[in-house]
Amino acid sequence: MRYRVPQYLHKPHQILFMESDEFAMVMLFFVFALIFGYIFWILMFVVPWLYFKSKKKYPRGFLKHFLYKIGLINFQGAPNFFEKKFNE
Repeated sequence: MRYRVPQYLHKPHQILFMESDEFAMVMLFFVFALIFGYIFWILMFVVPWLYFKSKKKYPRGFLKHFLYKIGLINFQGAPNFFEKKFNE
């Protein structure tokens, strides 16, 4: 059995010229544009473009940490962001 080992293990998966999270954002706004129309056709291009620009300014993984900070996701094995006291 043959296995394919990627040349760069630290690189994320890419679809066309976008990384997977960027592509997911474009597709999300595309679905919204198909369902609701109007302003979402413009947002389909503007919001991902703003995300691409901000993603280049911050270190890798900033979106996941931002979502943790506002309380939308939790890291496995870590306390909730809003907990004041934590005992190990």
